[in-house]
Amino acid sequence: MIKKIILLSIIFFNIVLTVSAKDLRFVQVAEVMYTTENSAPLTNCINDINTLKNIDFVVFTGDNIAAARIEYLKGFLKEVKKLNYPVYIIIGDKDVSKEKGLNKETYREEVFKSLGFGQSFSPNYTFKKGNVRFIAADGAKEFVTASNGYYKQNTVDWIDKMLTKYQKDNVIILQHFPLIKGDIPANNTYKVELYTNMLNKHSNVFAIIAGHFKKNEEQLINNVNHIITPSYSITGEYKILDIPEGSDVIYTQLRHVD
Repeated sequence: MIKKIILLSIIFFNIVLTVSAKDLRFVQVAEVMYTTENSAPLTNCINDINTLKNIDFVVFTGDNIAAARIEYLKGFLKEVKKLNYPVYIIIGDKDVSKEKGLNKETYREEVFKSLGFGQSFSPNYTFKKGNVRFIAADGAKEFVTASNGYYKQNTVDWIDKMLTKYQKDNVIILQHFPLIKGDIPANNTYKVELYTNMLNKHSNVFAIIAGHFKKNEEQLINNVNHIITPSYSITGEYKILDIPEGSDVIYTQLRHVD
């Protein structure tokens, strides 16, 4: 299998990031869109990630399955268990539908049953790696299927609370839906100002990592780096993110799986 690095970008932070003990390196995979009928792309992705060295964790940032079907989720998680690294899961707009019998509660229960301790029953959760606090934020809808996300007031309030609680930490937020506008208005986050107004109160967030827009884009807005990774199901690409020890830069690489 031929593998190639097709993009290397450097994003400079306005704050100095100090990572204790060692460099921090993690993988983001966006929009796998797994189905039991077409499992090979995810298998190839996992095999490729397992060849990488010094990975701290892998995060799947939503649209992990092509439709809200329990058999798709179980098949996806069965493959994900083969990764050699810790895994974190975020819910996207394709992943849940209460009407189809796969709501967020059931989704997170299946994640916990498959991946075990270290997983959260809540779609909003935090974890820490090195000197970086990661916040997983949920903007998916489970009652009405729609392509746009919505970070409800209770979710925004929870993020606000976490940013206050961990105000001395450097924070990266992981989510499915970006806060910046995309090319398709219907995909943009609904009432995004609820989130951005809250975010402007804090100075400890230096990156928000998302997917959903099916393209690669990186913007610096109000000292926050908005990093968007393209859909793996379309491009066969995932992103590697490196934060060197004691450095104030983050390196992002798009890696292609043939």
